[in-house]
Amino acid sequence: MVTAIVIPILIGYFYWITIKEAKKQKERWKNVSMVPSEARVEGTILSLHTEKKRFYHKMYILETTCRIQNHTGITTVVYKQPYITECHHPPYTNGDVLQIVGRWDGELFLAGEITLMNKKGQP
Repeated sequence: MVTAIVIPILIGYFYWITIKEAKKQKERWKNVSMVPSEARVEGTILSLHTEKKRFYHKMYILETTCRIQNHTGITTVVYKQPYITECHHPPYTNGDVLQIVGRWDGELFLAGEITLMNKKGQP
């Protein structure tokens, strides 16, 4: 008799926890590209790599890693955005000059906004 009452309560409780966790992760996934504007980096792209990574269950992010050459040396910049069907790769190529706004996370620079300053081969 007790198990007939307790088991559905446990199942309902764990279902509620799972739904709550999924909502929290979906909110984090939507805000993955929202990075505080604390610093700015400018430089020329040396290499550019974009890949799709799993974020949570069926949610993916598109992570673009750039190596930027500027007057202080070489900086690694990471730009993350939620992966959806309308998502596209950044239109930048090696040699383009970028201005990137974001924040530092150790040796990496997390990008929030990327602006193309000068296209390769143009004055």
